[in-house]
Order: sequence, then C-alpha cells, then structure tokens
Amino acid sequence: MDEHLQKILRGKITMRPIKTITYLIILMATGSAIGAVHYVPQEYATIQAAVNASNNLDIIVVAPARYAGVGNRNINLYGRQIAVQSSDPNNAGVVSSTIIDCEGKNRGFVFYTGETGSSIIRGFTITGGYGLLGGAFYCYNNSSPSIANCVITGNSAVLGGAIACANSKTYPKISNCKITANSASVGGGAIYCNGASPVIKSCVINGNFAPDGGAIYSHNADNPAVINCTISGNAASKSAGAIYCYNSSKLTLNNDILWSNTAVTAPDLYVSNAGAAASAQLSYCNVRNSGVVSDSGCVINWGSGNINADPRFAGTGTLTLKNTFTGADFHLLKGSGCIDAGSPAYVSESGETDIDGKPRISGAKIDIGAYEFQQPIQAAFEIHPETLNLESNGQWVSGIISSIAGYSISDIDTASMVLNDTIKPESVAVEDGKMLLKFSRSKVQEAVSTVENEAVLNIAGKLNNGKDFAGSDTIRIIRPGGKK
Repeated sequence: MDEHLQKILRGKITMRPIKTITYLIILMATGSAIGAVHYVPQEYATIQAAVNASNNLDIIVVAPARYAGVGNRNINLYGRQIAVQSSDPNNAGVVSSTIIDCEGKNRGFVFYTGETGSSIIRGFTITGGYGLLGGAFYCYNNSSPSIANCVITGNSAVLGGAIACANSKTYPKISNCKITANSASVGGGAIYCNGASPVIKSCVINGNFAPDGGAIYSHNADNPAVINCTISGNAASKSAGAIYCYNSSKLTLNNDILWSNTAVTAPDLYVSNAGAAASAQLSYCNVRNSGVVSDSGCVINWGSGNINADPRFAGTGTLTLKNTFTGADFHLLKGSGCIDAGSPAYVSESGETDIDGKPRISGAKIDIGAYEFQQPIQAAFEIHPETLNLESNGQWVSGIISSIAGYSISDIDTASMVLNDTIKPESVAVEDGKMLLKFSRSKVQEAVSTVENEAVLNIAGKLNNGKDFAGSDTIRIIRPGGKK
C-alpha cells in the first residue's frame, strides 16, 4: 500500500469524504500502486488542466457534470501513463451523468505521443464530437491507449464516427463500451482502422451509420480483433452494414454477434478485394450466412463454433430514418443459442466482466456477445394442489416461495413475478417467512392444456436489487375422461 494512502487511513491527511472514498475505489479497481489523485472541477477547472498538472501513474477523477468548451475537448495526454476517469466507471448512472460534450467543434480525445495501455480513459459519456478522423477519439503515431466503460454516442466524422485509429504500431484496447448512434460520411460509422490493429472487446456497437461499414471500416494491412462484441442495428447505404474490410486487412472475430445490420451489399460483413485482397477469421460467432459476402481472391476462414440463429435479444429497438435500430436491449433471453456457445478454450482475465460488470463466464462456457446471461438465483417453490384435474371448477392454484438462496423473502419485487412467463399472481401475501401466491386456475389450466401427465410450472421474477430469481415445481395433470 502506498504511503499516501496509509496516511489517509491513519487520519494523517484530511480530505473531503467523497475524495477519500473515491481514492479507495480507485486503488481497489486498479489493484496496483498509484500516484497523486487530481479532481475536476474541485481542484482544476478543466480536464486538460488536470492532465497538464499530472505525472505518470496519477489519476484524474472527474465529478458527474457536463463538461464543454476549451480544455474539455480535444484532450491530449501527451504520452502520460495516467488514468482519466469518472468518479465510478463501473456505475452506469455515474457514466451517463459524466458527460464530455464536444458541441460539434472537435473530438473528445486525441492520442499521438506514444501512449500505452497505461494511458487510460474510462467511465465517460462522450457526445457531440466531430473530426475528419474520429468523432470522439483519434489514435495514431504509435499510440495505444485503453478506452473502457464509456458510452460514445452522437458523434460524427468523415471516417470513424466514434473512433479512428491509424498507423501500423497503433493498438488501442477498447473494452466494455457502448458505441451507439454515431455516423461517418465516408466509412466506419463507429470505428475506422487504417493500418492499425485495435482490440475491441465486450462492446455493444449499435445504431451507427456510414455509406460503407456502418459499424467498422478496416483497411491497409491492419489486424483488428473483435472479441465478445454485439454488433447489431447498424446500417450502410452501400456496403457492409456491420463490418467492411479491404486492401490487405486481416480481421479476426471471436465470440461475436453480428445480427440485424442492413446494407445494399453484405448486411453483416463484406471482405473486399479493393486495393488488395483481404481476409477474415470467424470463430464462435453468431452471424447470418446470407449476411456475409467476399470478393474473388479474398478469404473467409470459418473456424469452429459459428452459428446462424436468432440471438433472442431482450428488445429489438426502434427503426430510424437511416435504417439503424436504436434503444435495443441486447441482453440474451433464456433459450438463446448464444448462451454457453462461445469458445471452450476462452479463459477470462482476472476481474474480467461483461459489459454490465457481471462475471464474464457465468455458465458452462463463455456466451457469445457482449452480455453474459446471468443464471437466476434459485428459489424454493411449491405448487398446490399437487394434481390438477382439467375438468374441475376450482378458482385458484396456489404457489409458495419458501426461500431465496442468499436472500430474504422480503427482497422479492412482488410486481415482477410471473408463472410460466405470462401468468401473474392474483394475490400475494407473506406468512411465517413464506410468500403465498394465488394464480387463476383457469389460466394455469389453459397453460398446461396440451401437456400429458405432468407439467413443469416455473416462477420467475426480480429481487429489489434487480437480480433475477427463478424456481420450479411439477404438477400432475388429469385430463378429461380421467386420463393422467
């Protein structure tokens, strides 16, 4: 533990409570020693002013607010190995309220001084950016920063509406970001790669637009890697609603969903021989075969584990005038073919999470896409009566939830509960630590009317903290005529 933090814990340094808490959060999140912590706007009026005052290993903490004007756009780290972040990059509410608004006058950040993975931007919403290359971020000249936990939305450029990266020794890592509703007038509505090799991991890329490469535009002997991303609802007016690669580009896709993108040619992936033949390697991806097009001389290597099935997103979103879909919910529903369908060889990094901050592997294998399906918390559930005669005229079927693993019955959000996905309880009561539910007998009978002998009844809902729970029980069925 560094000496400065020891002094804080011993009470030798007086800091406002919010600063002390933030410092401790940062140390736990980084897992390593840090330098000084600089606060915006408490100590510095602008983000750039705090950067200029920093040294390697320092952290700049930006409080929730809207930041605009000179010093809060076109921010340059000048090669420093520092972190610039919101007060809690893992809190979606903090990220959405810590806004860098470029007001259409420039991009958010620029990197050209050899920044490394230790030059970190995390936990911001970046909007209103504009540039020839990269509306929100531009990385070039051997600069490879880390961009994490950001929402990058409503930016535009000629190439790379959200992010542009160029030069052969430029390897930015873009992780756990939502890149939505950006646009480019030539290519790469979200991301443009020119000879660079970014790693794009656990990101949602949605609702972006360009004439070519609605989401990603890649060329000139680069090697971009796209891992565990959901790329959906993007559009191109010409080619490649999702990804366009050409002129010796070598694209790698692993554990990705490319779905519901639109274009005149190749809705999801276009591997072109323009300039020189390009190639793409796909493994454990969910992509429509009809959405992939390759030109003569180009190579698409279909590796192991690829599927072509509706991913069963929780919500599809709204169609815009540019044929993009926005406002979608890309969580996977139960029964999605993407669950436990990722690479069996995938080993998550220490502390790695999905885009929600949930454990990256929660089932038997990693899921395909940016969101890991979270197995519901188990509830002990009983149905009464044990036998249901479909000819009887009773009014109720009763359910009892006697326990929730690791939680109390009082933690249940009672308004969220449904039986077999559709039947809501007519009444809810708690007695002796158990939750008693009454369901319409006629609705239950209708739900099991085609089942022979024995039916499974599933109760599902949410806890007050938003986590899902589920339980099940079986009930014997007596059909008309006395048949079980």
